[in-house]
Amino acid sequence: MRHSIHDKSLDAKKARILINALIDCAKSGVRPNFPINKMLWGISLYLECGSFTRENWRTYPRASDAAKLVRDSGDKDWKRHVTFEHVRPLVVMYQMFLDERETLTLERATLIIGEYPPVLVTIEEELRISKLGFKHGGEPEQRYAHIPISGFSLRSEAAPWKDGKAKSR
Repeated sequence: MRHSIHDKSLDAKKARILINALIDCAKSGVRPNFPINKMLWGISLYLECGSFTRENWRTYPRASDAAKLVRDSGDKDWKRHVTFEHVRPLVVMYQMFLDERETLTLERATLIIGEYPPVLVTIEEELRISKLGFKHGGEPEQRYAHIPISGFSLRSEAAPWKDGKAKSR
């Protein structure tokens, strides 16, 4: 989570509002649906990129090795061959909200969303994830075990570890 929900920016305020709305939905027992997925998607984007506008795939640093090769290939149509994939699927994020709804806080909800930022992968890699049975679940490390990734870890560098402290950069 490179960007805080506690900043004074309008986007940080929007993120807080949306996270609180998701918490209210989970506490009310609202089932996963399209608007909930879009809110999770947008908040995830804000936490990693600092805005709710579409990420810049050309400069997005969290890309698989194969996605970097496609991006750098010079092919004018390279964007057709890659996709923005959530390391922790949106449906899993919201299920965690539902499972923890009795005690869910703003900080915990933010961690659930931002702990595993999205990764740019090739369409083939995304299909492999699905074929291996990880389309809507599985631990992030299992889901990406077959995808070569270098230069970053799947888990956010700013996410606190089990002892409650953030990993130093």
